[in-house]
Amino acid sequence: MIAAVLHDPRWRAAWRLLFLVLIGVVSWLAFSPNPPPAADLGWDKANHFAAFATLTVVALQSLRTGRRRVWIVLLAMLAYGILIELVQSQIPGRDADVRDVAADMVGAFIGVALHAVIIRLAGRLKVPSDPAR
Repeated sequence: MIAAVLHDPRWRAAWRLLFLVLIGVVSWLAFSPNPPPAADLGWDKANHFAAFATLTVVALQSLRTGRRRVWIVLLAMLAYGILIELVQSQIPGRDADVRDVAADMVGAFIGVALHAVIIRLAGRLKVPSDPAR
């Protein structure tokens, strides 16, 4: 089942929906003047890292495989990270920080690596369709 969710293209729409939900949640947290303390990992850079690693894994699952997929996702994550900081610079109580974008990108690169590991492990879980063979 896990291998099917990760490898079967019919699941791509569900991954895209999850990605949109995550973008909405991350945007709400990033653009709130006072995000809820329960969503805080205790260090601002860890919040960025975790959010962008998660977004990257789900974004990679949302797109068809291809040579440029990783670069497209990384560039999109960079643009989104910069957008967040530009918007935060206009929100009272929030400020823009280039180190946040750096944490976003570290998270995105770790997300790429994590996605590769997940896909490789899931490939090992594939079960033949006919166990009698």
